Amino acid sequence: MEREARVLGSLNHPHIAAVYGLEDGPEAGAPIRALVLELIEGETLADRIALGPLPVNEALAIARQIAVALEAAHAKGIVPGSEAANIKVTPGGSVKVLDFGLAKTFVGEGAALDVSQAQTVTAERTQRV
Repeated sequence: MEREARVLGSLNHPHIAAVYGLEDGPEAGAPIRALVLELIEGETLADRIALGPLPVNEALAIARQIAVALEAAHAKGIVPGSEAANIKVTPGGSVKVLDFGLAKTFVGEGAALDVSQAQTVTAERTQRV
């Protein structure tokens, strides 16, 4: 998980939540490891969609920001496996991709983005604490 934390920490982008650290916490019999992410105010994209259809201009602005974030992640060899519940929209309309829990990483410089060659960053879902 430390390698994954370093990879995710290398994603310094305005539309990707910053990773601040990797913390260990004791639990009876099994340690808990958690990524410490930037706190993003606002609602999730899933919550926003649940309110009803998005106006076309808002939907396009959100989609563009998500695409820019994915492009930045792909440039670092990471393919996020995010969903609407893991994308926040701030009160000002800025988008942040939060969860790379299903992300795939690719080894080697200039490696093709071939999912069949990917390693799962983590199989666990992100939990709010």
